[in-house]
Amino acid sequence: MTYSFAGMKALVLHPSAEVRDGLEQRLATFGVRAEGRWPELVPGDESADLLVVDIDRGENGQFPWGGGAAPMPVVGLIGSETPGRLQWAIDQGLDAFLPQGATAKLYSALVLGFARHAERAEIRRREAEAGRRATLRLELVQAVIALMRDEGIGEAQALKQLRAFAMVERVALEDAARLYLSDVTKRGQA
Repeated sequence: MTYSFAGMKALVLHPSAEVRDGLEQRLATFGVRAEGRWPELVPGDESADLLVVDIDRGENGQFPWGGGAAPMPVVGLIGSETPGRLQWAIDQGLDAFLPQGATAKLYSALVLGFARHAERAEIRRREAEAGRRATLRLELVQAVIALMRDEGIGEAQALKQLRAFAMVERVALEDAARLYLSDVTKRGQA
């Protein structure tokens, strides 16, 4: 798979103007417009496509989001590989790491960072969907009971019909239950 970062905006959060400038130039070779910051992000920075952050000088509360909840991929620059600094980076949920002296390998870090960030976003999406569907369990039970009553069938057959309805409507079973109950309510009001 080929990754293109052209047209993206990156932020480089590092105390050294020299390092920021070097990364901005390196990112420009990939078509990425970069801006340097230190010591923190400013309002509106959450809309950037990428954040490159200095792990050595990073602090808790430096980001306007919790650990692992960055709205963009975060690549950590490692100067000294101390256990405490690495643990801080892990706690922040950084997506990729790059030794400060190896910026020639920035492309690899970007690819890994974007892939890891996308993976985390998919996990969060699935968890949110599972949570949403869990809130509809009562409607699922109510729909099965309504089908049993309306059609004069048993539980297994009612659930089978509801599944078939969900497949036809191309929705989750819980959403099909909500649709069915809405239809039952409309018919009862007519």
